[in-house]
Amino acid sequence: MSVVLLAGFFVLLIGLIAGLAGLAIYALATGRLAGIKLVAIAGVAIFAIGGALYKVLKQRSEPHGAVITRAEQPALWQMIDELAVVASTRGPDEIRLVPEVNAAVWEDSRLLGLRPGRRYMEIGLPLLAGMTVGELRAVLGHELGHYSHGHTKYAAVTYRASATMAHTVERLDGPIGWLFRMYMKLYFVVARSANRAQELQADVLAVRAAGKTAARTALGKIPAMALAWTHFNRSYVGMVPHAGRTPQLLMGFHSYLTNDTRRRQLAEVQGEMLDTEPASKYDSHPPIRVRISTIDQMTEPDQASDTRPAWALLIQPDQAIPRLESQLLINDLGPHASWEEIVRLAGATIAENNAGVLTDVVKQAGLSRTGSLADVLTAVEQGKGELIASQVLDDDLSPRERAEAVPDVLTSLVADAISSALIRAGRAHYQLDWSGPKLLRIDGGAALDVLELVRPAMSDPRQMPVLREWIARANVFPAGEEPTVVTAPVSSKWTYDAQGG
Repeated sequence: MSVVLLAGFFVLLIGLIAGLAGLAIYALATGRLAGIKLVAIAGVAIFAIGGALYKVLKQRSEPHGAVITRAEQPALWQMIDELAVVASTRGPDEIRLVPEVNAAVWEDSRLLGLRPGRRYMEIGLPLLAGMTVGELRAVLGHELGHYSHGHTKYAAVTYRASATMAHTVERLDGPIGWLFRMYMKLYFVVARSANRAQELQADVLAVRAAGKTAARTALGKIPAMALAWTHFNRSYVGMVPHAGRTPQLLMGFHSYLTNDTRRRQLAEVQGEMLDTEPASKYDSHPPIRVRISTIDQMTEPDQASDTRPAWALLIQPDQAIPRLESQLLINDLGPHASWEEIVRLAGATIAENNAGVLTDVVKQAGLSRTGSLADVLTAVEQGKGELIASQVLDDDLSPRERAEAVPDVLTSLVADAISSALIRAGRAHYQLDWSGPKLLRIDGGAALDVLELVRPAMSDPRQMPVLREWIARANVFPAGEEPTVVTAPVSSKWTYDAQGG
């Protein structure tokens, strides 16, 4: 039905153009001025569909990610070959590793899907880090189920046709545009219903490939894992450019997921995410709770699940993983390094850069000739903290948002100035914390939360004497001299990195 509706859209559109053209010719032939208007309307419609077709047809899906060859990773390929037999389908011709919490298959078919094409499978790197072998079998069995049911055969054609429909509707205005927008909504309601049915069909293959338990746990993990991957990239991978080193993405994310604090947080959020997952008639996938319930009702027997980490399928992972990850990186970030070294280097660089920003903005604001921390604290104590923070805040913030942001900006900048001084003096260093992301540790002592130390004075200048006393007692700046930071030429606009975020 969805295919018929898709074809009907173009039949309706061509019929409308032909009708308008015929009326225009008749009106012009009989000398009616309305013919000119009809010619213009027909021209707009022809231009809309022609432009949309050209825009969509010139686009072509291209594989992305790092190629996982059969020769280099025979164990992973062997498992996928076995799953293809279970699914009674031809397996992929090419497997690629992608930096996404997802697995997918697609086929470069020809002649409207009548001629089979090259098959591709994409496996998300986070899945190798966060799933067991059994759960990965369920995920890949599901994807091969799309092949066996022929879901990918016409996917390229329907995708292009749907994209053409959307581009065409964007170009049509007035009553004609409204009519085709309503038709497009009807099509997507029907098509997405078919997509949801396809997902449930493919879930049968997930159970057949790995059992009910593995299929259920794999489905339940994915939303929380996607949230964790986003946070891991923002909080940890975001520090990488400051270190000039290449990280271990897979093993780093695995360590993040297995950290006791993160494990507890993800367990708490996982059920909540499944319970509050929105549902719409335009969704291409059924809610995960519905899919899990459907799996529970299947008559397929359960299987003993392989609980090894999914990356155990890779041969010589200590060599293979860095090679694959290097293909996922946009730029060469430098030599490979442990996360401990990356955090240490990046933390020091971020603190030094932010200390330099603080020095420059107080000089730019005319509050100090040297930009010393003592002058900064005096300015904040005199109620000039907003003047300092305004140099780095966005101009479009509302007064309320600006008032709330000022203490946070001041806290971050002053804390980094203190941290940078301690690091330069060789008295402290940043330490990796998978629940953190980083801690400033005084050499030979405990961790120091500089943000919490500084925050009271930045929020309430009356607390400034307490901070000054700590700075003096800790001898942050030996001999009472505060070294100024060597900075770039003064600019009228500054940016700072909020703790590597």
